[in-house]
Amino acid sequence: MLRSLALSVALLAVAPVRSSPSPQHNTSEAFYQRNIFYAGGHYQYSNTSHGTILVNQLYVEQLTPVGGKKHKYPVVFVHGGGVSGTQWLNKPDGNRGWASYMLDHGYEVFIIDQWSVGRSSATDISVAQPLLLGGTVEFAELAFTAPELYHKYYQAQFHTQWPGNGTKGDPAFDSFYSTYLPLGLNPVFENISRTSTCALLDRIGASIFISHSYGGQLVFLASDGCPDLVKAHVAFEADQTPFGNYDVGVTGSPSPAPARAWGIADVPVTYTPPVTDPSQLVRATVGKNQYVDGLLSNYSCVLQASNSTSKPRQLTNISKVPVLFLTTEASIHVCYVSYLRQVGATVDFTLLKDVGILGNGHFGMLEKNSDSIACYFEGWITKTIK
Repeated sequence: MLRSLALSVALLAVAPVRSSPSPQHNTSEAFYQRNIFYAGGHYQYSNTSHGTILVNQLYVEQLTPVGGKKHKYPVVFVHGGGVSGTQWLNKPDGNRGWASYMLDHGYEVFIIDQWSVGRSSATDISVAQPLLLGGTVEFAELAFTAPELYHKYYQAQFHTQWPGNGTKGDPAFDSFYSTYLPLGLNPVFENISRTSTCALLDRIGASIFISHSYGGQLVFLASDGCPDLVKAHVAFEADQTPFGNYDVGVTGSPSPAPARAWGIADVPVTYTPPVTDPSQLVRATVGKNQYVDGLLSNYSCVLQASNSTSKPRQLTNISKVPVLFLTTEASIHVCYVSYLRQVGATVDFTLLKDVGILGNGHFGMLEKNSDSIACYFEGWITKTIK
């Protein structure tokens, strides 16, 4: 394993981000020094290429504030499914994103493209099994940009912060939808992502992670693989449902699709007592689906059984990392917190409406009040990291 491949390119000219703003906006991103490199990867023989190639490396952008970094630990941004690291830069309406927010607060920033996405390598298309997560315009509107127009679940009506009307033809929607990319979702993806992310941390040192949606699973896997190098994890809208996939929840479906046999992933993670087969994780359904005005508002969770004959096994490594779990007002993703707490993790859970941050959907980092969310989690980071 090449733990951190030295293929870096220093781009020393100081310049602001200028990346495809909507016509009616100019970007106002923070100034920084930019460097790019690849982490992880290994050489293997390719029958297709009839020679040796490098595979499974992770693309990384390193952004350093012009005035220098003011914090010991950098921030690593991990995007969700179906998009790339560009979502942390400027927003679809051209305004500044969370990368700029953290740069302006003195943090060095690293932005990755997950394995098989964008400029990160996939071993083989047939192995990666790429797909366009939430790939249609209709699903993007229903789940992300305009759920209030579809009325599929109760909280959808509270979505107000998307810039524009959230539908095809609106400049902000078109800018957002153009960022969609294929993503491999299978155990190969999960194992490579864990290894490559830990390779990145071997190179840059202990770091704070900010993840979105499916990116949360990658960070939890990294917390399992190299827990001493993950200082804290801000999990924004992490949508992983224990032992299942609840992306269908935004359609009003009352039950998740089967997935994640190991509770948080489809690959082995470190439990205590040890688990050698996922069937050893005894499951139990907790709670009942709840409805308001005929619309799904909450759903039952599948957790580990906790009774006189079965005690929940603990995620020993993941429990070493403090987690801030953020859920938006117009979201239905809340089940995961219960599982993390059951397995011993220290989780601060915040429903953003309870702290006065209203109207956000699943892609809150791209919405009008995104700085309010960033201000909240940056305050948590300051208090948590000593």
